[in-house]
Amino acid sequence: MAKKVIEVNNITKNFKIPIERRTQLKDYFIHPLRKAKYRSFVALKDVSFSITEGEFVGIIGRNGSGKSTLLKIISNIYLPNKGEVTVNGKLIPFLELGVGFNPELTAKDNIYLNGVILGLTRDQIKNKYNSIIEFSELQGFEETQLKNFSSGMQVRLAFSIAIQAEGDIYLLDEVLAVGDLSFQQKCFDMFRKLKKDGKTIVFVSHSMGAIEEFCDRVILLEKGSIKDEGKAFGVLQKYNEISFHRIEKKDEVKSNDKFKIKLFNSKNEEISIFKSSEIMRIVLDYKLERKIQNPNIEFIITRDDGTVITSISSYNKFNVDQLENLGKIQFEIDSINFISSEYFISLVIYNKDLTEQIVSIERIKNFKVFSSNNNIKGFFEIAGKWSNI
Repeated sequence: MAKKVIEVNNITKNFKIPIERRTQLKDYFIHPLRKAKYRSFVALKDVSFSITEGEFVGIIGRNGSGKSTLLKIISNIYLPNKGEVTVNGKLIPFLELGVGFNPELTAKDNIYLNGVILGLTRDQIKNKYNSIIEFSELQGFEETQLKNFSSGMQVRLAFSIAIQAEGDIYLLDEVLAVGDLSFQQKCFDMFRKLKKDGKTIVFVSHSMGAIEEFCDRVILLEKGSIKDEGKAFGVLQKYNEISFHRIEKKDEVKSNDKFKIKLFNSKNEEISIFKSSEIMRIVLDYKLERKIQNPNIEFIITRDDGTVITSISSYNKFNVDQLENLGKIQFEIDSINFISSEYFISLVIYNKDLTEQIVSIERIKNFKVFSSNNNIKGFFEIAGKWSNI
């Protein structure tokens, strides 16, 4: 039986948030007897789970769901109001990166200072110094005062120091946000090494592709409670339903209930989150009071930043005599080979010769794609195979 290294039992954490703030000293003299008023905010409520040795567990959820609070309780930074946490092994938290940095000191001095805080000896830091500089990509800035670094450079340095501390359990809180694509790839390589070495890792991230690739198990937090737990794909589907419930409602209002888009996988399940290379069926439901003669239908797919990825048009490919009353039209994508991201489908319907837009609805439907291949640059993966000739 696998050894349990983290046990979280019925954790509840409340925070007292002041309703009114006394910002000046005179406020205390004018109203000396007035008691400060607070409201209670429940960050975590009766959270329980255990993690076994060598597991890579992801924790996901919307902002404010309690993810970072949970990691800080496991790290003993916060104490719970109720419940207890048991940790068996040396724990390395990647939470408040850069705590203990002195902005007046150089990068070199801060490496030694921060390394000591993390429990490294001076000889260990000296032996690892070149690796820290190389990983952080700060060659040439060793003698620069930290106050002259950008925030990204500072966090990269802090992360590069922290990974030198060897432990049994690693808590990673949104470490993928600390650099560009090149630095993120180094983070991925580090994840793979830790996993190969049998380390126990708890990983908080909004990167669904990384969650799917690395995590053996995923825990979904919603409003401080565990909403779902299990294999990545099923939990990510649940997360997607929670995250985009409001957006989907808004899209229905936009379409005035005349046009709706539903997405299905190869099992004919209606979903909004797909694995790269999976089949996707786009089904357009329409409910019309008047006919649209000889329409040309176009789906425009954009990334979450508004970049157009592709368009799918029925022009000269699929003949539609008319749209009338209730009906459905579908387009099946053999392989949705986009890279990990959120995407939106816009609907445009033209007349027969494409000279007039009859219908135009932006972002009528959203979906997510996640891919286990995080080395791809651009928008999508190209299908094919390598061979010697």
